[in-house]
Amino acid sequence: MPGPPLLIALPHALSVGGVTTWAVRLINTLASRGHPAALLLHPYDGPQLTLSLHPSVQVFRPQNLPPFGDNPGDLSTYIRHYQHAIATLAAQYAQPVTLVPNTHGDCFGIAAALTRSEPNGLRVLGWQHSDIEYDARVLARYEPVISSFVAVSDRIDSTLRSRLPARNADIHNIPYGVEVAALPPRRERRLGDPIRLIYTGRLEHHQKRILALIHMSDELTRRGINHRLTAVGNGPAAPEFLALAASRPPITHIPPQAPDRIAALLAASDAFVLPSRFEGLSVSMLEAMAAGCVPILARTDSGALQAITPGVNGLIADVATEADDKAAGLAMADAVQQLTHRDLAAMSHAAWHTAHTRYSLDLHVDRVTALTNAAAAAPARQWPANLNPAFSAPPGAPGGSGSVPADGPARLAALLNGLAGRRIILHGSGQHTLQLAPTLAASPATILAVTDDDRQRAGQRVLDYPIISPDQARATGATDVVISSWMHQDAIYARRDLYESQGLTVHRIYT
Repeated sequence: MPGPPLLIALPHALSVGGVTTWAVRLINTLASRGHPAALLLHPYDGPQLTLSLHPSVQVFRPQNLPPFGDNPGDLSTYIRHYQHAIATLAAQYAQPVTLVPNTHGDCFGIAAALTRSEPNGLRVLGWQHSDIEYDARVLARYEPVISSFVAVSDRIDSTLRSRLPARNADIHNIPYGVEVAALPPRRERRLGDPIRLIYTGRLEHHQKRILALIHMSDELTRRGINHRLTAVGNGPAAPEFLALAASRPPITHIPPQAPDRIAALLAASDAFVLPSRFEGLSVSMLEAMAAGCVPILARTDSGALQAITPGVNGLIADVATEADDKAAGLAMADAVQQLTHRDLAAMSHAAWHTAHTRYSLDLHVDRVTALTNAAAAAPARQWPANLNPAFSAPPGAPGGSGSVPADGPARLAALLNGLAGRRIILHGSGQHTLQLAPTLAASPATILAVTDDDRQRAGQRVLDYPIISPDQARATGATDVVISSWMHQDAIYARRDLYESQGLTVHRIYT
């Protein structure tokens, strides 16, 4: 008898990113083993990967679904499509369906809502892919319906255990898995050859800090280090990156590629460069190691250091998480220069060996199969009847949401009342700001503009306020900054010197 069906939901369909490649690898391998496996892909207008699916994989592609956030707090449009997928799988296999929501709180909210209507036929698994507060908050909110939690790195495992002490027995540390060749690749670099660098993934600012690679290449050129950099991928920062790369001969861009093509590009490169501010356990890094391509990573507090022994199977560029693109690029250039003086062949073999022994796809799928079987056999869990399952909420909704606590409006009102007559910049253009729109509209202080960590949002508007770059805050005539975030408040406050250096006073809503 086949095992219980596994359904992975991807709100951004087959978008460029590690979660997509992880999901497709896992689903394909399960299907090849005869384990029922399916994908539910929301419509998505962004760049998509071209990925082959095993013939046994069932794919549900609901049509005319709006993006999450278009109707905050209302999940009804989505629920019937999920119900159809679950009912189809349950009828075929006569076992509970295990659903894995991903990347968005409302995807988990749908799962929570379905535990009410499908109490016996559904189990929910919660993966934490990134070491960020949002992912942790989502899992904590939906803890009542999650049968088991999966941490993809040691750091995330530790964080989850500290947040959910009563559920420690249900937290599993399962790193990603990638295809690894049975034999180690051969790496030879002749004296005088350029060092071949590669980046694969999303071209994006906030997490990936992609423009650091431009500064890295410029610095290597300035130092006379012969190099070639191939950037493979797409994303919101692509136009800016490509415009800068066009005048730099060492840099080549290639659009997103299928996994076999990525493997060939990695095999033809010496080092994989990743200047990210944060990661979980980077799938791109593991793919590089499997190809014997030595990873060079910006230092993060997440999964890299459990896989990398600096100087043995990779290098870590010593740069702060909040460092700007230029500082990160200089640190990455230092690490690349170090690699030119090391035994590349030995480090390449060590990187492959790490992937082969610790991060193979077969080992990963074995662990997930056991987890899925255990979840199906475990008692059903149900979302409390008195709680709205949505992570989002419409502006002014009572009871708060995943982004705004129940006392958020009162706290913000009290702060703004204390700033009456002052000229305010809000930091944060996301759900927290949107959901507190009525409180902001009644503010006795003058709100001039909104700033955001996502530099791509500059020039847009939110609640009819202009979104500007943080370094432009003083130019508006502002006197104060209010951090409009619950889950990221402490991290934003820790780098408040960006505003204080402009003579502004920074305020927190939650203390």
